[in-house]
Amino acid sequence: MAIAVPLKKGQSMKVTEGSGAELHWITKDHNKEKWFECKLSLIDFSIEKTSDEEKATFIQTLIKSAAELNSDFLSQWKKYRVTAQLEFDPDWGWGSSSTLITNIAQWAELSPFELYFDTQSGSGYDIGAALSSGPILYQKNENELSFEGFDVDSDFWNNIYVFYQGQKSSSAKAVSSWKIQKKWKSKDIEQISEMAKKIGNGCSVSEAMEVFREHENLLSKLLNQSPLQESYPAYEGVIKSLGAWGGDFAMALHPDPDLTEKYLKEKNIGPSFRLSDIMLS
Repeated sequence: MAIAVPLKKGQSMKVTEGSGAELHWITKDHNKEKWFECKLSLIDFSIEKTSDEEKATFIQTLIKSAAELNSDFLSQWKKYRVTAQLEFDPDWGWGSSSTLITNIAQWAELSPFELYFDTQSGSGYDIGAALSSGPILYQKNENELSFEGFDVDSDFWNNIYVFYQGQKSSSAKAVSSWKIQKKWKSKDIEQISEMAKKIGNGCSVSEAMEVFREHENLLSKLLNQSPLQESYPAYEGVIKSLGAWGGDFAMALHPDPDLTEKYLKEKNIGPSFRLSDIMLS
């Protein structure tokens, strides 16, 4: 079990149709500048042109899978122009892949989870976040998955800051590495689930700090990496990794949010945001 917090900023997608037999994809960044472009043939979904081979291959995989899962999808010979609009800096990794998968799935009239599990190897946790309008507790085992919303005191979220560490990490690659190492045991998963439940059931900031510190230390041992806290020794609260370990954003929690804000500014760390300002709730 894990906690997911969806954010206000996401990704939209617009599709227009014309004559032809290709899919022309354009993604624009938060400044509405073209960030990525590719063209796929509708005959065999081959990449005809692209500004980034890795991103084009990801789009190709999703489109091809969607067409296989729903034979009516893209079955007519047309030229489809897709414009995806990111509402956040693409380097931040605020669910750019999960919102993309969700948007394509909805276009193809599929369940986002169906498309996700047909193309990805993770838990689907981020899809649950993309589909939710507030914080959720997400759980998946071999046979089923579930996610449900929960409420905690707004002061709890007000005390949390998230900050960019200056590098984007790939969740897919992190999951792959996690599965290859496979150092965890069932008791570790049970322990992590209990931590998530404790936060979901409501606890004080000081109790949450202990939970986050315990969670970080456990993952540090399982991943054989140093706790992120060691990179910020002067901070008096708790620093916790988020998403793919060691990249994208991290979280800072202290009973006094002004102290956290002052620390981040003095150390020139960021951009940083108070979680309550950017989350859906």
